[in-house]
Amino acid sequence: MNMWSRKVTNHRLPRKIPGRVGGWLLLLLLLTLPGRPAAAMMTEPVAELLATAYPVGEILHYDVTFMGFRAGKLIFEVKQLDDHGDQLAVDVSARSVGLLDSIYPVRDDYRVVVQAADRLPTYYKIDEEKRGNKRVRETYYDQETGEIVYHRRVDSIREYQVDGPVHNEFSSFYATRVMPLGGEERVIVPTFADDERHEVEVHVAGTDTFTSVVGRQEFLRVEPRLGFVGLYDKAGDPRIWLTDDQYRIPVRVRSRIAIGSLVATLTYYKGPAGEFSN
Repeated sequence: MNMWSRKVTNHRLPRKIPGRVGGWLLLLLLLTLPGRPAAAMMTEPVAELLATAYPVGEILHYDVTFMGFRAGKLIFEVKQLDDHGDQLAVDVSARSVGLLDSIYPVRDDYRVVVQAADRLPTYYKIDEEKRGNKRVRETYYDQETGEIVYHRRVDSIREYQVDGPVHNEFSSFYATRVMPLGGEERVIVPTFADDERHEVEVHVAGTDTFTSVVGRQEFLRVEPRLGFVGLYDKAGDPRIWLTDDQYRIPVRVRSRIAIGSLVATLTYYKGPAGEFSN
């Protein structure tokens, strides 16, 4: 039994990564994936930020709008999976609302299991329900050997080999919060997308002052420079607004695509910084 088998105990190792990931509500996150220099690079998280900007017990609620119309909601929660705190889980639920819900109802749930020390994923599960049709998909990551296995059905399994550690769409979103942003260091968040490993550079493009659920203050405007198109035609790189403190709370995410723009706005936060709601 190798190290990977021990990390994903009770999960049988299958043998393919999804070309399509999740409900369309998660397009917003897929477009925020942190492109690719020559060698396998990855910026290490700032250790002090792990307890405040990627904390166990944190809960985030977002309203998602498309072209100004409310389309859905997202809920994120970080959980501890073992007594020693060696493994964490990021649980996400995506639900359609309003007119979209009557036309194309979405009821999706996601879990990514990460190693506590570096927050790299080892396991990813997708439970989707659209128009009454349900399906489950699983992905396994061996960060030591670079093997990635995607299991969609018993008869549909894909394997990939990458040349370094990788995040997925959820772990990269959280990893961005604990990076050494705004300094001289080049920040790289490697992410698996479009069937290959990309090394995405993350930059602080500036600051903006506005009022959010956590109050009126100055926020970091963070821009991952994407080196790939992804599942949809994007029109420019996405933007993430984080609080400029040790909590790095993501209060807004905006992505532009060929047919318009998607915006996720934080409506509820519970974590080390306190509890805030609209």
